[in-house]
Amino acid sequence: MNKRAALLLLIIGIFAYGINYGTAFANSIEERNRPEKACSEEFEKYRKKLDDRVLKDIVKSYSLDLSGFQEFTNRELDLKVGDSMNDHSDQISLQHLFVGGSIGSMRLFLENSLEGTRGYFLYKRVDGNNVLKVLNKMGNIWVVMTVDEKKADKLEQKPFNWDKCAD
Repeated sequence: MNKRAALLLLIIGIFAYGINYGTAFANSIEERNRPEKACSEEFEKYRKKLDDRVLKDIVKSYSLDLSGFQEFTNRELDLKVGDSMNDHSDQISLQHLFVGGSIGSMRLFLENSLEGTRGYFLYKRVDGNNVLKVLNKMGNIWVVMTVDEKKADKLEQKPFNWDKCAD
């Protein structure tokens, strides 16, 4: 009986060691070859190029002039620690626009920054159509006044090749 128990404990010990060794080995390889670290700058260039192509296509399709407009990202609309929701209802009223999918980034342009009264929200739907939402500020709240969608090309782009910079 003691031999069987000892043999069983030995097998369990070897099995446990093998699992832990394999996990530790896999993690070290993953940490060493993380493509995000190796390719982050190159991927940002790739993404910016796509965003620029999308914006150019949308601006052309609507004949927009964005001079005098300032671009805001979703992250810039986030409240900071200590900010009162009542004092920043204009920012909060814009955040819902960034929900959903798009080809490239969704882009928000406001005339005269958050103090202005007019803006555009632009994006390319996943099906390729261009979307323009015209915004007006009423009191402290930004309101979507019109939504216009135009048929457009999908702007096919090759997927980013993470393997090319995995070294």
